[in-house]
Amino acid sequence: MTIMDASGIAHRGRRADPQRRAERQSTALLLTPALLFLGLMSVWPFAYLLYASFTSYQLAVPIPIEWVGLGNFIKLMQTARFWSSLSITLVFALISVPLQLGLGLALAVLINGASRGREIYASLFLIPMMLAPVVVGFSWNLFLNPIYGPLNSALRGMGFQPPAWAQSPDWALPTLVLVDIWQWTPLVMVILLAGLRSIPRRVFEAARTDGSTTGQTFRHIVLPMLAPYLTVAFVLRFIDSFKVFDTIYILTRGGPGTSTQNLAYYTYDMGFSRFEFGTAGALSIIQLILLVVGTTVILGLAKRRQGQEGTR
Repeated sequence: MTIMDASGIAHRGRRADPQRRAERQSTALLLTPALLFLGLMSVWPFAYLLYASFTSYQLAVPIPIEWVGLGNFIKLMQTARFWSSLSITLVFALISVPLQLGLGLALAVLINGASRGREIYASLFLIPMMLAPVVVGFSWNLFLNPIYGPLNSALRGMGFQPPAWAQSPDWALPTLVLVDIWQWTPLVMVILLAGLRSIPRRVFEAARTDGSTTGQTFRHIVLPMLAPYLTVAFVLRFIDSFKVFDTIYILTRGGPGTSTQNLAYYTYDMGFSRFEFGTAGALSIIQLILLVVGTTVILGLAKRRQGQEGTR
């Protein structure tokens, strides 16, 4: 490269610098309204929620708001209802999410292997996911009604004594798990179906050439390649399982007693029934911490497993 060439490149670089600065300034100018809106709609409410969780904010009691520090959190830790709600939330998540992954994977494999009508089958299975949770709650409430519901009527017609489902302390939580699985397994199915369709056909042809059986191909090839999709589905459903409220409110109102009151319902009750916004804020922060920790652990385990697969 000659001196003239180098000087020409440097000159063009100096001319491009103002243009790049102008582009960055225009980009920042265009993003500023969106960032301000995001801050007003997300950051500010969260900051106020965090502040409220450390105060004695009670709307129903006309007393000055006082700073109580960790008082709300300590009070919750000493309350049996908090630990009951936490256990119900964890049991619900640890039962419903793995079942959704298993059923979603089975449906994805079946639909992906169908010779014709795959789009029709997938669309039909997506219907529950398209319904609003309130609609799902009302529909299942009618279907499982202990007196005139079609399920119990059919069971009585066959000579069985059906349970009260949502009204029974023993059956209320399993009923909610069943409803959640029915509604959200299609989401898992769609995610995993996309993963299956992303696997090149030549991979299966090479496996057949090597003499691998269908089970060996699925275990040693398909599942490892689906691992990122399984992780995404698990994380999404794990987060959503902590936020289930609509179907609980419609089907059981948190009962019988407190047998189906998860952390989300407990937060609603403290905030909008008892108007103890400080305690409700503390509950919200606890849920956020649990979700962050749980998601971090899940992603860490998935990354570790992926690293182990890569070293084999």
